Amino acid sequence: MVSPKVTVVVIAPILGHDLQWIADVDPRVDVVDGNVLTQGVEGGERLLESAEVVLLGYPVPARIAGRAPRLRWVHHTQAGVSNLCHSDLWDAHLSLTSSRGAVATTAIAEYVIAGAYHFGRGLHEATRQKVAGEFNGSGYVLRALSGATMGVVGLGGIGGEVARLARAVGMNVLATRRSTVSPERDTEGVDLLLPSEGLQVLAEQSDYVAVCAPLTPQTRRMIGPEVFAAMGPGAVLINVARGELVDEDALVAALEREALRGALLDVYEGELEGRPPRRELVELPQVVLTPHISSRGDRAGLEPMKRLFAEDLRRYLAGQPLLNVVDRRRGY
Repeated sequence: MVSPKVTVVVIAPILGHDLQWIADVDPRVDVVDGNVLTQGVEGGERLLESAEVVLLGYPVPARIAGRAPRLRWVHHTQAGVSNLCHSDLWDAHLSLTSSRGAVATTAIAEYVIAGAYHFGRGLHEATRQKVAGEFNGSGYVLRALSGATMGVVGLGGIGGEVARLARAVGMNVLATRRSTVSPERDTEGVDLLLPSEGLQVLAEQSDYVAVCAPLTPQTRRMIGPEVFAAMGPGAVLINVARGELVDEDALVAALEREALRGALLDVYEGELEGRPPRRELVELPQVVLTPHISSRGDRAGLEPMKRLFAEDLRRYLAGQPLLNVVDRRRGY
């Protein structure tokens, strides 16, 4: 049963301090700015004592459920929830929802296509030559995107948008999806949809492999030596999911022996724990490494996520089923 007055504590620095849009959902909503909880400010934990709902961003405080006796629902501002798996929220008896499908899918997909153009049209070679003080055309191996193949690992919201944009520039698209049982042709906006077990087939046939799957125990380091061997020396890896999906030892080894053309990484292993990227990813000339910025620049900004949370808050107050409920068993 919902309380007569519902306290929503916001722990999401990305949203700033203008939280009136939450209070405007319903007169029963009392909004508390809890961003000090990400800064270790003394006494900040008292903000959680009355929390029934938490709108949670990043970074995630070490302990929330244990300090919030009235907490019933947590909504995460990110699409992926892997950074919640080791918090006390994961095993707590409360509802978890995510922003899957409402987090700048087009901006992230454009980042993937930009990466394909970067390597396909030789811009990585231009960068290498500039650093080396060279200027000649002999090092360029140019390949058109039209007619090339994009492999999408994880055909969800982001993966589906990658597929749409890839097809728009004339690429063939293969994809994997966990719920797919057997290969399907010309469906869901892709030329060939494969079950998760078809990852090797996707790697063998793709010029670019875009990692868009959620991080779960089953997907951790799924992009490993066998996948890199299947991709071949002309292929490019693009990761916009979580760094932990990629076996970085295997990736570095493949790049150092030139078994891959290159890699575009918006994430790396240990990023969400605050660790820096490993030295090789910074120094290898075939790697373009960005600090988790692929979702930025979307014209819609945070509005889709805010609309999703507002709708779920209305549903919560009305006792209706929430949208985007996290399946803890699956990990997303």
